[in-house]
Amino acid sequence: MKIAIAAWGTTGDVYPLIALADRLIQRDHQVRFCAPSIYEDEILAIGADFSEVGVAFDLAEFHNIMDKIMAMRDPMATLLYIAKEGILLRGKKWYDDCLTAMGGYDLVICHSIDIPAQEAAMRNGLPWFTVTYCPGFIKTPDTAPYPFPNWSRTFNLFVWKLVRLRLKYSVDPLFNQFITSVGGKPRGSMATEEMYSPHLNLIAASPALCPAANFQPNHKFTGIWYMARLDYEPPTELVDFLSDGPPPIVITFGSMGGDGQKTTEILVDAVRMLNQRAIIQAGWGILGTRDKLSDIYCTEYVPHRWLFPKARCVVHHGGAGTTASVCYAKVPSVVVPHIADQPYWGKLLYNLGVAPKSLHRRKLTAKRLAQRIQQVLSTPSMTERAKSIGTQMESEDGLSTAVDLIESFPLSKK
Repeated sequence: MKIAIAAWGTTGDVYPLIALADRLIQRDHQVRFCAPSIYEDEILAIGADFSEVGVAFDLAEFHNIMDKIMAMRDPMATLLYIAKEGILLRGKKWYDDCLTAMGGYDLVICHSIDIPAQEAAMRNGLPWFTVTYCPGFIKTPDTAPYPFPNWSRTFNLFVWKLVRLRLKYSVDPLFNQFITSVGGKPRGSMATEEMYSPHLNLIAASPALCPAANFQPNHKFTGIWYMARLDYEPPTELVDFLSDGPPPIVITFGSMGGDGQKTTEILVDAVRMLNQRAIIQAGWGILGTRDKLSDIYCTEYVPHRWLFPKARCVVHHGGAGTTASVCYAKVPSVVVPHIADQPYWGKLLYNLGVAPKSLHRRKLTAKRLAQRIQQVLSTPSMTERAKSIGTQMESEDGLSTAVDLIESFPLSKK
């Protein structure tokens, strides 16, 4: 098949889709990858056709958006702001670029929240599949929407109705205004049902982590998505640091922004309170310091699959991809959620017994972080539980499962 993939979002959203594209190419499918230019090198490296969409990424603008989001306490306000500033502000440009790039292809795969790409697929008359990384946001009577407790199926359905009612008068009009502006048909229940493909929504998450639930037939768990090959040559300094002492605490906040210098000071102070060694990854928040520290190594991006297994524990933001990587590496976590689905993953890891209670970024201090890390270090059961979960995840082949589902899509539906 000729498959167009539209990749909206940060690194954690895009990299799994690059892994999917790589596997599709190995299965002899032709893939065109529609994404911002910052991902071009990684996309071309797997042999996909790259098509630039959207406007150039602006890190300063991203930090400004992140600062505003992290100050919000109402999840609905956060959702609305992400929709306005992260998706729809330049939605017409994204839609137009995708509309052109998808022409002549058989099938489109995009993120479940990527409404402009979905509309471009429909305008081209193409079937579209969606990808989501957080099953906690999919409506099912078996679980309540986060952060509500899972008391009973009756209670869960009642809460989902309340959520749907609130979204009906806030999120739905916002998206439908855009949809109608590009000639599309208005949708209902956008954030709970109709942002997912009616044909196939691929849940790129591990069943070993997520509670069992009965979803509608279009939702399919696959397992996590990783590149099959890991081509990485670590710098000598990093290798030397790892060999010079016991396993370090690894700290990464991924694509999350904020005041990098202030955050770094908090992280360094917390680690030194415990007399531990640490590796701090810069990420988009530009964490780390240029000063040479004997007990702390600051670095740019290092592949999670290479680094995390060498850690004693990982302090992270709770992104879906990072969470899966830490669990796959069989090490416990300390979760510092910033936005979106991150509190969900933090709560999930706590329930699984592989992390202490989450420490939200707004409440981050060196003392509080040190307490969370010490709780992990003094609770061997967290490490043992993490090893057990990681072993379960090793049996998954999420990419093969996903490609099998894609290939089984009946030609008559195209």
